[in-house]
Amino acid sequence: MTETGKRVTFADITAPLDPHRFFDQYWTREAVHLRSDGRTFDDHFGWDAVNMILNAGDIAFPKIKMSRSDRPVPPEQFTAQAGGQRLVDGRSVLDLFHEGASFGITGADSHWAPLRSVVDCLYDALLESVHTNVYCSPANTQGFQCHFDLHEVLVLQVAGEKHWRVFRPTTESPVTSWRAEDSPHETREPYLDVVLRPGDVLYVPRGHWHYAIAQDSTSLHVTVGVTCRKGTAFLDWLTGELLQESAWRRNMPLLSNATPHGSFFAPGGVPGWSEELRRSLIAKLGAPDLFERFCKDTLGSVQPVHNASLLDDPLHVDELRFERPAGRRHYFANGSREGPNVTIGVAGAEIEVEDGDAGLLAKIFDAETFTVADIRVWKPDIAIDEVTALLAELTRSGFLIARPR
Repeated sequence: MTETGKRVTFADITAPLDPHRFFDQYWTREAVHLRSDGRTFDDHFGWDAVNMILNAGDIAFPKIKMSRSDRPVPPEQFTAQAGGQRLVDGRSVLDLFHEGASFGITGADSHWAPLRSVVDCLYDALLESVHTNVYCSPANTQGFQCHFDLHEVLVLQVAGEKHWRVFRPTTESPVTSWRAEDSPHETREPYLDVVLRPGDVLYVPRGHWHYAIAQDSTSLHVTVGVTCRKGTAFLDWLTGELLQESAWRRNMPLLSNATPHGSFFAPGGVPGWSEELRRSLIAKLGAPDLFERFCKDTLGSVQPVHNASLLDDPLHVDELRFERPAGRRHYFANGSREGPNVTIGVAGAEIEVEDGDAGLLAKIFDAETFTVADIRVWKPDIAIDEVTALLAELTRSGFLIARPR
C-alpha cells in the first residue's frame, strides 16, 4: 500500500496498454513509450524521498554512486571512512550534483516504503526478481554512455524530462555484459526516440542499446529491473531430477590413462558409461509431464515479498484488513477442491485446512485485500469463531498479512 492507501497495479504501470497487449506485443521484443493522462508517481517517490535517503547518514558506498561525463566519480569525493565502510556524505553528493555530476541510488525501495508498492505489484504480476535504482541527473547531462542491460527495464519518470534513444540489439538475449566497441555507431538511427515527462513509462527489453539525456530541468526517474528465469533454469531443475537415478550419481571413468604418449584416447569405460547416461536422459526428456512438473515446482519455490505479520493474541479480526503477500499464487495441491480437507499450496509451502470450505478459501486467496465484512457477504451463515480460527491460521502461517483497518 502507498501512503495514500491506493494500491498500484501492473495495469497502472502499462497504461494506456492493458497488460495482455503489453505482453503479447512488446515484452522481450520491442521498447515502448507508455504515456497515460493523469498518471503520476508522486505517491511512490519524489524529492522528499531523495533528501531523506541522502540525509540518512548510514548509506554506504556503493549504494549511492556518482558519474560525470560517462565516468565514475571516485567515492573518496563524496564519502567518508567510518567503521570499516565508506558512508555517503549527502552534502558532498549535492555539491558534486550542482557541478554537473549525476547520482544513482541502488535498491531505493529498501529505504522508502511507498516505492516498495511498485516493486510488489511488478513482482506479483511477473513472479520474477525485481529491483529498483533511482537516478538523478542535472539539466542537459547524459548520465551513462550507450549500453544495454542484462534484464528487462521499466523506466518510471518521476520529475523533469529525459530524452531516450533505443537501438536494436546486436546480440539476441545476451547474458554477458556489453562492450563499448560494440555500441551503435553515432550514424545509426534509433528505432525509438522519445522524451519522457513526469508520469511516463518506458520499457526497454534486455539487450537493446539505449542512452538518455536530461532536458532543461533536473531529471528524476526510477528504473525497475526485472531479471527473468532463462532456459538454463530448467537444466538446473533437471539436474535434481536426474540425481534421483544412480547412473548420474556414480563416478565417471578415470581419465588418468587418457593421454598415453601425448595422444588422447577415451578410457575404456566411457562408451558404456555414456550410453547409460544417454538412455536415461532420453527417457527423462520423453516424460510427457516433465515441463509441467518443472513449472509447478518453480511456482512452488516462489517466495512472497512479504509474508510475516506479527499479531495480537487473541486475534481481533473485525479490526483488521487482510491482504495476500505480493507474489502469492495459490493452487489446490491435490488438483481438486473436493474432499473434507482442502490442501492449498502457496509460495513454497502447503497448508491443509480441516473441513475447509473450498469456495470460501478460493475467494480469500483470489482477493487482493478483504475484511471480515467481505467474508460475511461471501458466506452469510458462517460463524465468527470459524472465521477467526481460519484467518488466524492463515496469517500465522504467512499465507496472509493482517494490517489495522
